[in-house]
Amino acid sequence: MKRVIRENLAVWIAVILCAAVWLTVQLSGLRLCAVQTGSMEPTIPTYSLCLVTTRVDYDDLAVGDIVVYTRSSDGRQIIHRVVEFTDGGAITKGDANHSDDGVSVTPDNLYARYIAHIPGGTRVFNVILSPAGLAVMLLLAAALLLPDVVGRRRRKQG
Repeated sequence: MKRVIRENLAVWIAVILCAAVWLTVQLSGLRLCAVQTGSMEPTIPTYSLCLVTTRVDYDDLAVGDIVVYTRSSDGRQIIHRVVEFTDGGAITKGDANHSDDGVSVTPDNLYARYIAHIPGGTRVFNVILSPAGLAVMLLLAAALLLPDVVGRRRRKQG
């Protein structure tokens, strides 16, 4: 077993690193949220990638908080600012919008609270997740692992 681990050390390190990142993200409640429209400009520019936390309680929300909620009409996630509370729930509004969304956030459809954003991050994310982007990522991974595999073969032959 030690020999298998030693011979495939780069692969094991990559697997352990990916598992650690995945586990950390799952336990922390941190998620990424893509902003595709300009409804929150100038606070959050179009195509920003937002860091949000799903560890949020409806009762802890305040006017001015930026939240992510699931719109009941189509299931899309919307990121807008809380502008008022009513008996029916929280009323939200995009910073660039002229009118509010009406009662849109309740304990049942609250997803997350905004933490920070990376301007233009969604474009980078979309490129990476495109077929060409995934191919480039696979080629980079192969290029990083190839020297280890070639070196191991040479050691076995020599």
